[in-house]
Amino acid sequence: MSRKPKQQPKDDWSKYPFLTQKGIDIIRRYSTPRTYIGMGRYSSYKEYGEDIWRIGYGSKKIGKRWVGGFEKATKQQIEDQLITDLKEFSIYVSQYVFVPLNANKKAALLSFAHNLGLCSFKDCKLLSLINGCASKNAIIKEWSPFINIIWQSGGETLINRRRTELNTFLAPDAEIPTFFPHKCELKQCLLNIPETWNGASNQVKAIEYLERKLVNFDPSGETLRRFFRYWNEMPGGLDSYRP
Repeated sequence: MSRKPKQQPKDDWSKYPFLTQKGIDIIRRYSTPRTYIGMGRYSSYKEYGEDIWRIGYGSKKIGKRWVGGFEKATKQQIEDQLITDLKEFSIYVSQYVFVPLNANKKAALLSFAHNLGLCSFKDCKLLSLINGCASKNAIIKEWSPFINIIWQSGGETLINRRRTELNTFLAPDAEIPTFFPHKCELKQCLLNIPETWNGASNQVKAIEYLERKLVNFDPSGETLRRFFRYWNEMPGGLDSYRP
């Protein structure tokens, strides 16, 4: 009687707070692995001005060994290495973000940081805006490739990447974290969404007062449903180009 092969335990991504499949997909979509030599294999290379060897998506390692000259790797190897690199990278990114973000915002910011590089990311204006709980319009003006001309210099690929990142950052997330327990009067809580909770000591009382007023003003809840519908829509004209 043959034994069934032992199943490998699934990788636990909870240890990597900014690692999401959506973030990985964005990075893959706009990052081209180098240097393809045919037959499903890639060769090592050096970036301009660097003395270290890289392979695939810019990885310095394949598995546990450092990449050397004339190194070869398969497509699967460089894809696996990208995930390994992003696990470590996501930990570094999380050390510079001081506000709670949902999964879509984490995915967008991981792609942005990966493209910019950690040294540039930790001092960039966009990170300061996010950590400072800036308004949506302020974030859009900095991130949109149709407003911030810096991104336009990177060509069509960078423009599309910034647009995808921004749209992902602004997209609603079904999994809204609960930041503070309170007796909510409404079906859709006004307090426990990432865009409104700021940790202020008097915010809970203010939100509860507003919720009671909304119930008295509109018991049907139609006003609040309309508010959330508009809130989750992409701002037209700021993050999108319409000729």
